[in-house]
Order: sequence, then structure tokens, then C-alpha cells
Amino acid sequence: MGAGTFEGFAGHLHGTFSVAVGEGTVEMTLVQATKGKPRDLDGLRKEPFALIFKCANPVILPQRTYPFERQGFGKMDIFIVPVGRERDGVIYQAVFN
Repeated sequence: MGAGTFEGFAGHLHGTFSVAVGEGTVEMTLVQATKGKPRDLDGLRKEPFALIFKCANPVILPQRTYPFERQGFGKMDIFIVPVGRERDGVIYQAVFN
């Protein structure tokens, strides 16, 4: 399965992604991948899923699209939203509909 699928991400669970932010990068770890309920829309089968990433950098990034990259995964632009903070990092969510 391709990088933009649940299976593509699930194969990198607990892996670290390099995320380009301005002129630098931060690292985010994929800590959870959850499948949603499959549904049909206009004859197309959709299989939504959500991803949770954790970033040790204490600075909260604004919600927007960032380029994520990981060896063996490739590069993909992902829209993330900050959804929480823990003692050891900031939590971000990406939803694929």
C-alpha cells in the first residue's frame, strides 16, 4: 500500500518523521494510527483514518500543512492540528477523509 494509506502509515508506527518548518526541521514520532468507519460516497469507497504525532519541541506549531519525510516512507505534505500537550511534548493530529 502507498504512503498515503492507513497501511502505509501503520508500517511506520513509532517511527520518527522529519518535518520541515521554515528553514529548519523538527522531529515528530507517529504514536498512533486509527482506522475510521469505511463509507461509500458517490460510488467511491472512502476509508478514513487518523494519525497522532508527538513532537518533543515545546513550541506549538500552528495548524497547517507541513512536509513530512522518513526514510522508507518518502515525502508527503500532511495537514496537522495541535490537539494537546504532555510533559514530554506536543500532540498533533492528522485526519484523512
